[in-house]
Amino acid sequence: MKYFAALLLSAVLFVACSGESSSSAPDPIGEISSSSNEALGSSSSATEKKSSSSVSGKNSSSSVVESSSSGRNSSSSSAILFKQCEEGDTVISETAFKVFYYRCQDNEWVLDSTVNVVKPKVYPNMDSVFNPAVTYGSFRDPRDGKVYKTVQYYMEVQSGNTTVIDSFTVMTQNLNYADTIIDSTTTVFDDSKVEKRCYNDDPWYCDNYFGGLYTWSEALGLPKVCDSVGVADNSKCNVKLGDDAKVQGVCPEGWHVMNEAEWKHFAFPRDIDVSYALLSRAVWENDRNTNSSGLSVLPYGDGTYDSQNSMFWMAHEFKEKPKMGGAFMINGFSTSSASSKYGSLYVRCVMDEGDTFIQ
Repeated sequence: MKYFAALLLSAVLFVACSGESSSSAPDPIGEISSSSNEALGSSSSATEKKSSSSVSGKNSSSSVVESSSSGRNSSSSSAILFKQCEEGDTVISETAFKVFYYRCQDNEWVLDSTVNVVKPKVYPNMDSVFNPAVTYGSFRDPRDGKVYKTVQYYMEVQSGNTTVIDSFTVMTQNLNYADTIIDSTTTVFDDSKVEKRCYNDDPWYCDNYFGGLYTWSEALGLPKVCDSVGVADNSKCNVKLGDDAKVQGVCPEGWHVMNEAEWKHFAFPRDIDVSYALLSRAVWENDRNTNSSGLSVLPYGDGTYDSQNSMFWMAHEFKEKPKMGGAFMINGFSTSSASSKYGSLYVRCVMDEGDTFIQ
């Protein structure tokens, strides 16, 4: 096996020697883990970098090899040339996520250490979250002092020969309240505390308009058991649900989780372009977004925030599927949807005072 490893490496070195270029070796960030007797695992094409830097106490004058392969052994039939190394020689091999340091021992190449490369985080530009043409109000949550932009929505409703103007005030930012932050690996929960997740387990997103992600029970202020049963099946899940239910849940006192009737009236008149009026111009890649409503909806994703949809919890569940909670989904059109109660979605809050909304 060592002979084969040396054979593979010599091919890389042979390619490196055939066309030298001058550049400095990378300064990878990460923890070094030691290993041994691990061969270079690719015979694909390589690009060399000449290095004279000192890494982990080892001076290297060998070639730094960047492999474009996927990490699997190549089945190429090209000839593999053998070149025996000399004691004290070192070589560096790079992939997108790791750097491998080899040294010559007993005239054979052995793996000395591995560094996990940590790439700098890149965050989206949030300058255009809100619509500057909209007149926003503001609300300060007394629980933690966070300030949210709000917008008051008006709608004319014809009742017989009478025109009624309904209105309600809604936060134009996702709620970002919690007693504690949990991550995606959490399996034990505390019903005595409000718990939220942040997208990608990164608090930056919580604090930059994406807000907190909550399970269905957390959003509605219920014990965690209510994520696994219907509200009618457990006395602890004492809450009135419905299309026009006004459940405070995780919202501040005097506010309630935006319900289905409010979402639908906000989205109508319904047509193929209606959602573009709700979507923020930040983050989304679609240039058609106008955010004319001022609601400034940001995308939701599982592992990537450019999934081109957004989902919000509502005080609703499905009788035939009690483990599914009601959600409002926006992805080019607006519609009611169902999502596992264990999932983590956004919450928007509507003010109780001055809410003259009629379904």
